[in-house]
Amino acid sequence: MSILFTPGKIGKLELKNRVIFPSMCNFYCDEKGFVTDRLRAFVEARAAGGTAMIIMPGSPHGTPGPGRPALSDPIYYDGWRSLRDICHRYGCKLVVQIHPAKAQAGRDPSLLLPDNMDQQYIDLVVNSYARCAAAAREIGLDGVEIHGAHAHEVAQFMSPYYNHRQDAYGGTPEKRCKLAVDIIRAIKKQAGEDFPLIFRLSSSERFPGGRTVEETAEIVPLLEQAGADALHVSTGMPLSEEYISAPMDVPDGFNLPQIARIKEEVSIPVIAVDRINTPQLAQQVLEQGLADFTAIGRGQLADPDFVRKAQSGEPICLCLGCNQGCRKSVTKKAIYCVQNPRTGREDTLRFNPAPHLKDQKILIIGAGVSGLEAAIDLALRGASPVVWERRDCPGGLMELAQLPPSKSAMARMVEYRLSMAKKLGIAIHTGMEATPEKILAYGPDLLIIATGSVPAVPPIPGLEGAGVVTGDEALRNPALVTGQVAVLGGGLVGTEVAETLAARGVSVTVMEMGDAIGAGLNKNRMVFVRRRLEEGHVTLLTKTRVVSVALPDITVEDETGVHTLTGFDTMVAATGRKPENHLAKQLKAAQPQLPVYLVGDAKQPGMAMDAVTSAALLAASL
Repeated sequence: MSILFTPGKIGKLELKNRVIFPSMCNFYCDEKGFVTDRLRAFVEARAAGGTAMIIMPGSPHGTPGPGRPALSDPIYYDGWRSLRDICHRYGCKLVVQIHPAKAQAGRDPSLLLPDNMDQQYIDLVVNSYARCAAAAREIGLDGVEIHGAHAHEVAQFMSPYYNHRQDAYGGTPEKRCKLAVDIIRAIKKQAGEDFPLIFRLSSSERFPGGRTVEETAEIVPLLEQAGADALHVSTGMPLSEEYISAPMDVPDGFNLPQIARIKEEVSIPVIAVDRINTPQLAQQVLEQGLADFTAIGRGQLADPDFVRKAQSGEPICLCLGCNQGCRKSVTKKAIYCVQNPRTGREDTLRFNPAPHLKDQKILIIGAGVSGLEAAIDLALRGASPVVWERRDCPGGLMELAQLPPSKSAMARMVEYRLSMAKKLGIAIHTGMEATPEKILAYGPDLLIIATGSVPAVPPIPGLEGAGVVTGDEALRNPALVTGQVAVLGGGLVGTEVAETLAARGVSVTVMEMGDAIGAGLNKNRMVFVRRRLEEGHVTLLTKTRVVSVALPDITVEDETGVHTLTGFDTMVAATGRKPENHLAKQLKAAQPQLPVYLVGDAKQPGMAMDAVTSAALLAASL
């Protein structure tokens, strides 16, 4: 790891190592774009964790909001100064990424595209970027980054997909680059030639009609000549959003070949980004000369101590690429992380020492991720929890979650927690079937039930008959599923069962009552799941209710009425889950005074992030 931890320079800016935390819209500001304690705590955790530089998005113009702190008026400067002081306290640099507020800076819809912007407006945009950079220098920030990727205003000008102008700003790659060049020059003029300037751009836009990597290679020398001190090479655009924050379905380091192509054309440092999620891969990038720095974003959401632990050799809580917390639309109000329940809660969720727990006999039933998380967090508080697991190995439903295509990274959830449990000396007893009698004989002072969930099979006639298996059984033992297969339910479990079986060459038909397949999957992952379903020739029937099952016949009701489909050998019931919490009910009846808590699916079936978060919140509250 020697190269990863060597100092580096961007312009005159010296960085203590080669790991950078890239810009993310985290939605931790208040509604007016002011820095909050929540954002300060988030930044401090990463700065303290050893990253060399944090790039924070800042709105130079437009209507500010919670997505990123504003830098459009002096009233915002004190907030930025507080972030600067936090970073500098740990030897970390703070750079602002100039990132317009709202969609395309909150402009009138008629001005959304480069074609509609007149010269006066273009001049205002250039001046706004330059003014923001000058303000950054005045505040004492360490540099500025221009957001020229992902189809924001500067990126749109550089894209043949968006830019159809035939004047000085369009028609050729060089002309489409003019706005970017003008902004760089204006920043250098107003903020100073020596003020570090990074330009972020997509290696390619990965969409028909968008900019290719060869065109990008053609324009990057112009950015260097204009005064850019480094290039930060991302990928994609909104129409290929599945690559902007690529999920586990995309190989690690998938953007590296294109980054290497860009590096061939410039002499300034290049920052590599996109699914560089382990220290080993980051080191490889540097050793092979593919880039000069590595930007590790989601990896430092999962573990803010990523850099420090990589240096010390401690276990790192690795990113899964699941996008459950950082990209899923329902959680876009703020960034969270399935692996790290403290992400976004650094200022409120703490595992403080608790003397009152030290001598308590705490028993946790279930060694899935929620049970392991509760045990670890309680141990961090000074308790000595004991975990009972009825199966021969820990992990719970993660055993199944990692089986579908492209989901092997889910195993990291268990691997990290087991390594932490070992480090903290937590006793995990496998092969221990918990009964009310055994539990009461053990005599716990506090009991946590983390027994997970089981498939919920709806009361459909024939669904308990021969040839019908649950989604769990189909994933655990695919040999049970033969011939022509019908999958009842097109949600998360149903689609995963379907793509798993299709990958084995099984003919699959999915029957879903709703009007869409894949409820519960974030849209980035769904792009790849749909692609695999199509490649596996899976038949998808939506708005289709199963009325009865009598294999080989299945009677359904759809928009055309009730009719029978035939020829099926197996039916897989994948219609959701229900809590497995009978122990809690039995113990409350047998010993009402015993404190009993439910976590994870035993409390409410949900996603992996829900299970981990519920356990962490409970552990912190006891």
